[in-house]
Amino acid sequence: MDVKYYNMVKRRILLTIYALFISSYIFSQPQNNNTDDSFFKEFVSRNWNAESGLTGNTITDIMQDDDGYMYFGTYSGLMRFDGVDFISLNRLYDERYDFLSARTVFQDSRNHLWVGSNDEGVTCIKHTGEILKYTAKDGLPNNSIRAICEDKNNFMWIGTASGIICVNRQYILEKLVGFDKLPNGNHFTVNQLYCDTAGRMWIITRTEELYCYTGGKIQEIHMIKSIENPVVTTVAQDSTGAFWFGVAPHYVVKVVDGKETVYDVGYGKQRGTAVTRIFQDSDKNMWFALDNGITVLHDGVFSYADTSNFLVDDNINQIMEDHEKNIWLALDRGGIQKLSRGKFQTTNISSTVNAIAQDSFRNVIWMACDNGLYCYKNNKFIENDLTRLFMNIRIRHVGVTSDGSILLNCYEKYNQIKIHLDGTIEYWNKDDGLAGNKSRVSIQTKNGDIYTGTITGLSIIDHKTGEIKNIYKDNFLYNDFIMCLYEDDEGMVWFGTDGGGVYIINPQTKEITKRLTKDDGLVGNIVFKISSVREDEIWICTGSGLSIISKTTGKITNFDLSNGFGSDGVFQVLLDYTHRVWGTSNQGIFNVKLSDLDEVIHGERKTVHLTFFSKLDGIHSGGVTSTSVSMQDDKGRLWFTLIDGFTMLDPLRNASNNYAPTVKIQSVTADNEKLEITSDLRRSRFTVNVAPKIKRLNIKYTGISFVSSEHVQFKTKLEGFEKDYSEWTKERTASFTNLKPGNYIFHVIAKNPDGIQSTNEATLYIIRKAHLWQQTWFKIVMSILIVGITFLVVVLRFRAYSKRQEEIEKLSIEVTSALAQTIDAKDKYTKGHSNRVAKYSRMLAAALGEKEKTQERIYYAALLHDIGKIGIPNAIINKPGKLTDEEYEIIKTHPVIGSDILKSISSMPEISIGARSHHERFDGKGYPDGLAGEEIPWIARIIGVADAYDAMTSNRSYRDYLPQQRVKEEILKYRGIQFDPKVADAMIKIMQADIDYVMHE
Repeated sequence: MDVKYYNMVKRRILLTIYALFISSYIFSQPQNNNTDDSFFKEFVSRNWNAESGLTGNTITDIMQDDDGYMYFGTYSGLMRFDGVDFISLNRLYDERYDFLSARTVFQDSRNHLWVGSNDEGVTCIKHTGEILKYTAKDGLPNNSIRAICEDKNNFMWIGTASGIICVNRQYILEKLVGFDKLPNGNHFTVNQLYCDTAGRMWIITRTEELYCYTGGKIQEIHMIKSIENPVVTTVAQDSTGAFWFGVAPHYVVKVVDGKETVYDVGYGKQRGTAVTRIFQDSDKNMWFALDNGITVLHDGVFSYADTSNFLVDDNINQIMEDHEKNIWLALDRGGIQKLSRGKFQTTNISSTVNAIAQDSFRNVIWMACDNGLYCYKNNKFIENDLTRLFMNIRIRHVGVTSDGSILLNCYEKYNQIKIHLDGTIEYWNKDDGLAGNKSRVSIQTKNGDIYTGTITGLSIIDHKTGEIKNIYKDNFLYNDFIMCLYEDDEGMVWFGTDGGGVYIINPQTKEITKRLTKDDGLVGNIVFKISSVREDEIWICTGSGLSIISKTTGKITNFDLSNGFGSDGVFQVLLDYTHRVWGTSNQGIFNVKLSDLDEVIHGERKTVHLTFFSKLDGIHSGGVTSTSVSMQDDKGRLWFTLIDGFTMLDPLRNASNNYAPTVKIQSVTADNEKLEITSDLRRSRFTVNVAPKIKRLNIKYTGISFVSSEHVQFKTKLEGFEKDYSEWTKERTASFTNLKPGNYIFHVIAKNPDGIQSTNEATLYIIRKAHLWQQTWFKIVMSILIVGITFLVVVLRFRAYSKRQEEIEKLSIEVTSALAQTIDAKDKYTKGHSNRVAKYSRMLAAALGEKEKTQERIYYAALLHDIGKIGIPNAIINKPGKLTDEEYEIIKTHPVIGSDILKSISSMPEISIGARSHHERFDGKGYPDGLAGEEIPWIARIIGVADAYDAMTSNRSYRDYLPQQRVKEEILKYRGIQFDPKVADAMIKIMQADIDYVMHE
């Protein structure tokens, strides 16, 4: 007999004897004390406080309106929340509200919002936008509002610090029948108002008296008999109609048909002094808020929460459930806390979990960890002889064979371990013939052989003889670092390596029959996992993506960044029974529809979209590792290994969020100024008017959802500007620049992370107003006028006789002058300016040697150079004082406006050129185009000098025309800077000839 085989048999006998003294199946005390109540483990907690956008950490009340918005009352105002952004509603935000604090908030059956302030009375914000205000001056008992409630007659009950009063259906304060019998003359502080299913109004006072108003009568209630002198703090009904009363200090009394059941809901050393609220959720669980935490009655048992586990603050002022089944807590000192049923249930431990395996023979879950072997049962870690035996040993892998044996791999002295169902333990290491002393993974094949992957090769342990065959780098392997092992349906063994691709072994011959690498079509050569997600396919996870091989055709389809995988490195994939593929990668845990992958495989689509999950979904972890092994149990639950524990997902229990997000337009800003959105509720139409001067329009919208709110996606379309909707994006603002005048409709739709799309889209009607010169009637009038002038000019040029030519030219000049005078008439300070500039321009053209025909064209161009002022508001043109920067910028637009008006006169293009460029400077600092030197059209350089000369020699409201010498000095001063030197010199010569200085206004 082989010596190694003899030693192995001897060691097996000794270990079998040892195993007789242990029981691998009887488990005792918990192994890890870091376990929470299983009820609360299903929830993911999230907190918002003053640092997160709230106006304060004391939350007085919570409410969700019919649109889905959450409202939080604080002493600094009312906060509206859409899951991402907070909006503050108070008089600092909008003076209409006329309140600062919000102690209680309520939405009535008519969708009106009622806000009770701490010391400013009640505000009713109607759904139409109208606001009503009630204070002590109007008849309130007190301005400090403590509770608001609506009765069956749609009367609003207002509880104050000094009694109660009602607001009737006509919004008038009214004292109901029987109010004259109110205790203490209606001088008491109201803590709570509650209208039951029978229409009775329950009133709880600060001194904990309990009153009930029904049938026009009010009476003090003493219905609780099981507690002596009960001090009632709150009241509620459950779905069966049973009453639940909070009784100080920490009791709850359930009353059904006069029968009472008392519950002690106190918890911890400080068991609480008051039950502040009672609430039943949609799953029929009863929640009790105390001043020291929360108690939940579910399935006949209690669960508790306070600051020792996950509560931020244990003093709870209010509790409620939203449309998506999230639980909201109003904390007295910690802001808002939301409890959502997470998709994942995470258990954290102080070690990396390298592999996880279900043991249906022992009815436990085994975990291979860096600090030992863990055993998990009934949501608790348990300790047994095996966990003690392998304590503080780094276990790299754990698996359970078809015959109930446990396979372990480690880097310690044991290396490869097999624990038989009967308790027998055997192990192999390098001394016994393994390829190396650091084994990473193992499987037992259908024929009973054990395949062990080490970092220095693959070992095959024959189940009959015990002989070990090794496959090393030296003889067969390109890379002998074995990463994973898999046996397919045909018994062929596949193993992946750290850079050498995939190898396939025939189990009969124990020889390698095939190798697959990138050269053969794999997406990568570093192979993390191999599996068969479904029949006739092999799925290979690599450091560069996922490869799916069809065993029938041999076709390989790869998924990586190029076709939508958000991460190149794919560590492992699992398929749940809802036909979603779940995977781990260097970006975390993700899923994708199997049908989407199939469409890529069949060429029906090019890309897929992965959904990644985070702590918002319940994964409280530093992440996953590339070599760890996750699993799916026999109930279909997915167990993912983490660097600091594990997380479990039940695809059925944690189904998709089927609540569609509500889409709303939040606000519209134009050039950073907020615009008013007008509403026509009769047609459900919202409209915004945009002024002509606006350059950038921003529309902010939201999709109201409180489950993974940041992952809500949107599609938008601006009808009249865009033909199709945009791609899905998480952006919540759409921006548009330089929209043309006209009417537009903005559309936005949303979908939640589970793909549920909003039922209705949000729309906004946009009316983009036009400048005067952009309006159709103005263009028609100006076109007619310009065409008429052009016609006259053309007719004049083709007259045969000089006398008639002169008459027509005179008429043309008069018409053009009339138009110029119309322009000048807008500016009371520049009467006759256009005619004078035209005259001076002709004189300059003559002095510069231009032909008569050119002089004439320059004259007409100068006559109309300021036509663009028609588009400038009179208030700016005739402003007596200095213009503001913004007004000056508007004035500077008149050359462009004039050019646009005149550019249709193709026969005399210089008219348009003169209008556009007469304010350019020779040094390039002019406007509108910043032209310099000879870039400036010659005609514009002439008109520019003539324009400046007339400006200096004309009277203004603040001065008379300048002396001739001063004008000469200015022209010489700016010669070559503002003015063309040749034109400036010509102007000086003309002035020198004007001895008597007649060239002025």
